[in-house]
This record gives sequence, structure tokens and C-alpha cells, in this order.
Amino acid sequence: MNSEDVEDTEYNISPFYLARKKLITELFKKPKNFKEFVFNYFKLSDEEMKVFDMFLKNCVRYDIKWPITPYPKGKVRDFALKYGLGYKRVALGYYFFEDDERILLDNIIERFLK
Repeated sequence: MNSEDVEDTEYNISPFYLARKKLITELFKKPKNFKEFVFNYFKLSDEEMKVFDMFLKNCVRYDIKWPITPYPKGKVRDFALKYGLGYKRVALGYYFFEDDERILLDNIIERFLK
């Protein structure tokens, strides 16, 4: 057990939140522009934050060996590069969404790139 595990068990934190913490910690092992990322994140509305949280979780969740490696284009590629999140992760997290949610995610990503 490391010190984080002891701290988490000491406060009896739900396994659900511990898993979410682990996903985000894994995503930001080697971040770029982290401060800017956090500032942009907290400017999101509740609805945007919900969609963006799902996007971030999927970026880690789908970071497994696949028979293909998708390479994102345009703003999705620029987002992955700017924040150092990895092309494959971001592409798979992005393509999880469809229709209105993808449009909302596109708008969020554009704001993160400004």
C-alpha cells in the first residue's frame, strides 16, 4: 500500500470515487499545459462538464491494445498534442460520442484550444 491508499481508506471513500480518481490520475501522468487545462475545465457549464468528464474517462478506459491505431485529425489531434494526452486515447474517447453530444464535445475542445 502506498500513502495515497492509506489516506483513502482512512476516510472511507467510495470505491466509485477511488476508481474515478485513478482514471484521471492515469490520464495526467505526463501532462502539458495542465494549469491552462484546469482553468478551462472550471469554465465549463454543468452539462459540458458531464460530457467532458465522460470523454476524459473514456480516454483512459479505451487506452488498451487494439488491432488498429486511430489517428485523430484537426482539432481533436491539436487537443491531444496541446495537453499531451496521446493521440490514440483522445481519438477513442472522442469517437465514443455521437450526434448532439459530439457537437457539444467539439465546442468544448475548440474552447480548450483558444
